[in-house]
Amino acid sequence: MSTRTAVKPVWPSTFSPMTDHEAPQAAGRPPTVVRLACILLMVLGFGSVAISLSPATDPATARCRLSRDRIDNANKDKRAWNNVDTGGKKAKDLACADAIRLLGQIKLSEKGTKTDSAPGETAVRVQGLVGIVLGLGQGIAGAVVARRMTRAARNAAVAFSAFGLVFPVLGFISFSISSFVVFALVFSSPAKQLWGRDAS
Repeated sequence: MSTRTAVKPVWPSTFSPMTDHEAPQAAGRPPTVVRLACILLMVLGFGSVAISLSPATDPATARCRLSRDRIDNANKDKRAWNNVDTGGKKAKDLACADAIRLLGQIKLSEKGTKTDSAPGETAVRVQGLVGIVLGLGQGIAGAVVARRMTRAARNAAVAFSAFGLVFPVLGFISFSISSFVVFALVFSSPAKQLWGRDAS
């Protein structure tokens, strides 16, 4: 009596393990200076959006607040020639119409005749809308660079930072952060290693 061992047929498989060069590579963590630049750009961007919402949605109130602030600053500085007579009231207590009118008493120079004036509501609204667009661009660009670190995202972040130098929504804060972001993403050693020495 003979025994036979059954041989299972080997069917060709369509599955093959990925080779090393085919396997997706996990994106590494951004260098510290690049990561810090992205975080600061996101903070600056979304902070600018928050500041710009009021002028964009309610320009009349923003115009009134701006007039009161300028009167208050003029009366608190050490230059007597640009003081405003508020009739004994604090600037914050002035009616909106009075604040806008009294703003014309602030002289721009001691010997000159030009005085300050409040921007129109349209100008205030446009400035607010520009701030929102710029802030969203900065915040989104910073997030994308931190996540993907692509050259295109880096270029967008640098471009929005450059606009931030020209249009600093948060004043000196915007100017300082935008300057640092441009340096970190273009001229720093990690940036040159990530995007090449011709990154700029």
